[in-house]
Amino acid sequence: MLSGSPRRFGAYALRVIVVLAVTCTTLWTGAVGCLWVNETRMVFRAYRSRVDLPVAYRDLLQLKTSDGVVLDAVSLAADTPSEYWILFCPPAAGTIHGRLQSQLYELQALGYNVFAFDYRGFGRNGGQPSESGVYQDALAAYRYLTQERRIPASRIILAGRSLGSAVAVELSTRVSSAGLLLLSTLDSVPLTAARFYPWAPVRWLASQRFDSMGKAHRVRGPVVMVHGSRDQLIPIAAARALFSELPEPKLLVETTGGHNRAGFGDGAPLAEALARFWAPSRERSGEPDSE
Repeated sequence: MLSGSPRRFGAYALRVIVVLAVTCTTLWTGAVGCLWVNETRMVFRAYRSRVDLPVAYRDLLQLKTSDGVVLDAVSLAADTPSEYWILFCPPAAGTIHGRLQSQLYELQALGYNVFAFDYRGFGRNGGQPSESGVYQDALAAYRYLTQERRIPASRIILAGRSLGSAVAVELSTRVSSAGLLLLSTLDSVPLTAARFYPWAPVRWLASQRFDSMGKAHRVRGPVVMVHGSRDQLIPIAAARALFSELPEPKLLVETTGGHNRAGFGDGAPLAEALARFWAPSRERSGEPDSE
């Protein structure tokens, strides 16, 4: 009887180990599957923007994308004549009808004309967001400014916050512009997800890439990056790494803020950085604008 006890104990221990291994594997597979299934919802968080908000602008515009999606947009003219337009690409969960309004007005108060829009599936817009889709949305906004409003490309600053910064980076690889303003800049979705879920193979599973790090060398024109040292979504070290990949001329402004307010609130550092490359009331040189 005693000689059989170790064998029985060993068999029992093996069964426990197998059960634990199967349980852990099942839980891990389920968690990874949950991330994969909910990727689009987690990346865009469009559901947070689809609320019944009053239209706060006197002149709300509508754009039509190349694939027929109608988008809400707003145009804010600077109080004094300005040379430049800031084409603003919103962050995830953002809508021009919500809290984003205050930041658009802050940019306007710095002396710039501002043009902003909602992505497909955001705010009051129909459709479903996707990486390729929001790129089309930004291109539709750019074409509205250059073709409908006849604004020279050399007077359009492509801007975006968080996810919108990646949209602006992609747009800059497709069109001519005065340069880029990147706020709380996203390096890429896989890199960001890997920081939050180091236990999951998110770098390989992510279908929404928004890979600004991989596109940095293709950016054309001056770049101003504004990032908060207390950003908990995209650490300042990640912003510095992306900044190092961008070509000159460029400027990095590090603030003490977090992810959602970097550059806003105290507009002086942002105004100074913008004026370094794009003084809003700069006198024309007399040379024709180039497209």
